[in-house]
Amino acid sequence: MKKTLLAVLLSFSVLTGCSAVEDVTNGINYVPEATEYINDVQQFSKEIPSLAEKAVSDQNARVELEKALEEMNTTIEEFNELSPPSVFEDIHNQVMEHNQTFQDGIDKYQTAVENGELTPDFLEKSGLLDDVKVYTDLLNDIKQLGE
Repeated sequence: MKKTLLAVLLSFSVLTGCSAVEDVTNGINYVPEATEYINDVQQFSKEIPSLAEKAVSDQNARVELEKALEEMNTTIEEFNELSPPSVFEDIHNQVMEHNQTFQDGIDKYQTAVENGELTPDFLEKSGLLDDVKVYTDLLNDIKQLGE
């Protein structure tokens, strides 16, 4: 599948010139990077509830929670800096829109942790993880375009 994608992208680049070469390079890197990013979001959404629950009463878990939130913010920022090939621009923009909402939720959650406002049900009330399913749908779209 990668060979077919590479052959199509290379053929396209020969026909369209140098700007397409950059698009090919971005295309080869974009699908695995986007896949890895969305897998990271999904993993974060699986791990954060138990960590948040522990952080309510355990200082070490609270520090670990703060670190996980900061790392996810960094991961989001790194993804947003990717340069997608033109075929992925629409999906990339959709992911970036969801990233903004996700980052806003993370920031809100970080503030609650820092201010000692963390309660057992805060994660659920914050809505931080409500839209993670959207990333799964976007990943499917990315994979389909990458075929």
